Amino acid sequence: MAADRTTSTTDATRSRSPHEDGTKRPARRPSHPRRLRGRLGRQQRKAQQRQASGTALVPYEQPTTEAAPQPRQGISNKLTQLYWNASMAMHRFQNRPPKTRTAKIVVVVPAHNEEGTIAGVLQALLAQTRRPERIVVVADNCTDKTVEIARRFGRRVTVIETVGNRDRKVGALRMAWQQYVAYGYDYMLGVDADTILSPDSLAALEDELEESPKAGGVMARYTFDPDLGQSRWARLLVRMQRLEFASWTIDILHRKRNTYVLGGQATLFRVSALQQIVDEERRLSPWDPEAQVEDMELTWMLSTRDWETKVSATARAYAGPMLTIRSLWAQRRKWDEGMIRLLLGSKIGATTMYPWRVQLKNGINALTRGLFVLLLGTSLLIGAFEWNWIWVVPPILAALLNFKHARKVPNHTRLDLFLAGTLVMVEIYLWFRLLAWVTSWATVVVGIRRDGWARQYKAEGLPAGQTMIATGEVV
Repeated sequence: MAADRTTSTTDATRSRSPHEDGTKRPARRPSHPRRLRGRLGRQQRKAQQRQASGTALVPYEQPTTEAAPQPRQGISNKLTQLYWNASMAMHRFQNRPPKTRTAKIVVVVPAHNEEGTIAGVLQALLAQTRRPERIVVVADNCTDKTVEIARRFGRRVTVIETVGNRDRKVGALRMAWQQYVAYGYDYMLGVDADTILSPDSLAALEDELEESPKAGGVMARYTFDPDLGQSRWARLLVRMQRLEFASWTIDILHRKRNTYVLGGQATLFRVSALQQIVDEERRLSPWDPEAQVEDMELTWMLSTRDWETKVSATARAYAGPMLTIRSLWAQRRKWDEGMIRLLLGSKIGATTMYPWRVQLKNGINALTRGLFVLLLGTSLLIGAFEWNWIWVVPPILAALLNFKHARKVPNHTRLDLFLAGTLVMVEIYLWFRLLAWVTSWATVVVGIRRDGWARQYKAEGLPAGQTMIATGEVV
């Protein structure tokens, strides 16, 4: 018990404050004003440091400013604002920076004895609103004044001559490709030596290639100049060719301008797409010398590699027409036979589907007309012919369709509309084309191979010294 009391006394003594023993606490001195100011200053500096270091939490209050009411604009103010907006838009349009073109274009003109047309072709190329970086004329085995006329243009035109070329147009294009096109150019414009381009054609073709990175080539929409014919019959023949190609162009436009042939008359190619064909097919140039229709074969090579092949929406070219029945027959036979052989040697797919449809369409036209002649002749021989007015309906529909196509011919005349509406000359021309097509199929089926280029040169009256006919290789 004594020990417990001793422990309690000690704890109480420890918990008691120093001044609870009865001693008097000294009075607290008042703080000096300087000390107070120093203490407040230190506190303010610490608060400022905490705010600067981001440790201080400051509540954010959304400003409660009320939007000032907008005055209502009158009609005069609105018209004034519209006027100033239009003025500023016009000012920006007129003072816009010029568009810089970075692509380089080379023009290749293969020419075989084209002294009568080469000067006009080069003048049209030099007059383009978008001037090409280089124009190359490949004089292929020329025996006339083609080289002399082309060299009169000086440094603006590069002239090269083939030596011992037996591949004709393909050989000329191959020489230009190996010497110029494949080195430093983005686009290549292939132009025939009898094709005149409108002044803005090259600019339009380049714009379409730049706007469509998937396009491997764009062809100008070409037609013919009827004034090139020196006789009435020649001018009539040219008008029929104009109507034929107008119908073909309208058909292509219905297919979103996708074409199965980029004609050599005037086509702008993407050089990288052509180089892809050279690399993958292991060729000396993009064109196949074994193909009678090298431009169609090249187009199919591009299509199978997912390159788009288009017809231009605006670019226009005037190609050289055939002025005689003989030359027209030779040209169409070359085209038909080349296309048939190309189809028979290719697999049926998306690329060849439309050309096969063209063949089927020609076959139906030939069959219906052949049956009509057979039935009409038989009925007249046996005396069973009876007239029915319903037979007038098909010719009327055909005349209306031809009239519509004739209106699409550039610079068409009343004579063009008359010939299309009366249907007589159009039907005669169609019979001519179907006869050439049937003959071409028969030639291919029988197995006869002919040099279409040589026969066309001969039919056009060109010097045949360099053709295979002159050397006796083709009969």
